[in-house]
Amino acid sequence: MTSPTGWDVTGYYAAQLLPEQAPPEATVRVVELGIITARPLQLGDILSGAFRAVRYSPVTMFGVTLMGILIAQVLALGVGAILSREFDLAGFSDEFGGLGPMATWATFASYLSTALATLVLEIGLTYAVHEAVFARRATPADTLRRMGSRVGAMLGFSALVGVGIFVVALLIAFVANTASGTENAGLWLVLIPLVLATLVVVPWLSIRLLLVPPAIAIEKLGPLRAIRRSWELTRGQFWRLFGIYLLSSLLISIATNMVSTVFSFAALMVSVANQEAGLVAAMVASTVATVVLSLPLTTAVVTLLYVDTRIRHEGYDLTIAEALYG
Repeated sequence: MTSPTGWDVTGYYAAQLLPEQAPPEATVRVVELGIITARPLQLGDILSGAFRAVRYSPVTMFGVTLMGILIAQVLALGVGAILSREFDLAGFSDEFGGLGPMATWATFASYLSTALATLVLEIGLTYAVHEAVFARRATPADTLRRMGSRVGAMLGFSALVGVGIFVVALLIAFVANTASGTENAGLWLVLIPLVLATLVVVPWLSIRLLLVPPAIAIEKLGPLRAIRRSWELTRGQFWRLFGIYLLSSLLISIATNMVSTVFSFAALMVSVANQEAGLVAAMVASTVATVVLSLPLTTAVVTLLYVDTRIRHEGYDLTIAEALYG
């Protein structure tokens, strides 16, 4: 018989200190953490979060990117083969280091197809990273659906940027051509400040519009509304965004260039029997390796910068914490 004094029964009081057992029907919620902590992000948080995003959904981040870039390169090679038969660029090729017509056309087509593929892939990768913030894994199918639904808005934004660049370049070329053909020194006084202003304004606009792709991919905004949204989120954050984006881009570029150089050298060694084929193979290998490694990380950095600006402006960390912890 147990004594209420507890002295003659080992563990009597210890038994009274045990916590009340949970009822059998009670369940414990297991919380899966996202790739970042729900608070304003620092440089280390964004860099580590970018690598976590890639590891969180590797099939989506790398697999979808690889598929898209390979399709773009196959199309570029097909266009290069067709155009090299229809048009002779022998003289033009000599001006570019003796590239054959196939390599010349394939290079131009590769630039265009890679740029287009990058725009489309950025939509899906941005969506996947944002889902990882909320501890949700985006499947390749979900990513492809988001890419298909938002590609029009992304292309519209790119068209607006392209028109702006074309107008500025045309204006500078016109002033430079007029100044070189006349002895009017006043035109040079216009040209030099115009070029210097362009060198300052372009980086500034690039940062102010940095968050347009996340606004298009995540908030499903149109081009003009996404521009306005990015302008609002980046207000007062220029130098911070500029520093983080520049540093992360440099680090990613150094790492990817080292890897792409290895692939390019291997492609050249395999195709030593045919110089033109070797150049094309090296170009394709370098492009695929560079984009597949750099695009997921760069997109993750931009997406996390978007999340961070929303945390600082809108208290988005409360939304993240509520989704993660209830």
